Amino acid sequence: MEKRRVSELMNPDVLALGPKTTVGEARRRLAARSVGGAPVVDDGGGILGIVTQNDLARFSAQPVTAAESGRFYTDQDDYRELGSLAANLDDTPIERIMSKPVFIVGRDDGVAIAANIMRERNIHRLLVTERGRLVGIISSLDLMRVIEEVC
Repeated sequence: MEKRRVSELMNPDVLALGPKTTVGEARRRLAARSVGGAPVVDDGGGILGIVTQNDLARFSAQPVTAAESGRFYTDQDDYRELGSLAANLDDTPIERIMSKPVFIVGRDDGVAIAANIMRERNIHRLLVTERGRLVGIISSLDLMRVIEEVC
């Protein structure tokens, strides 16, 4: 049996987000595309990190107050009590919550390499690169197609 390549299973239509994208916008865009994660890239397309539904859930589960976020004035008594109010987490840039490092695989690598990286790192998606450039994404669900074909 011929070795399957990552390029055969990857999704080349990658939703990429900028580091200043807010948590709220990231949630909306991931939901609109029905994907569980997206790479975070700079203006030149350089990979900075990845944001996943797990990152968003973990972040949302942490109580953050206005005082902790620095969104109130401490020099006036009237504003001091605002420090105990919950902050709007949706306005947080995803660069503050994204996962790093990012794990990648080459488009010409075998799917067994991708599966091994995902299993070893306990992750569900890998960014696919060619000559250092993002060209796709492969998820654990994509790898399930290989299992379906074999069984």
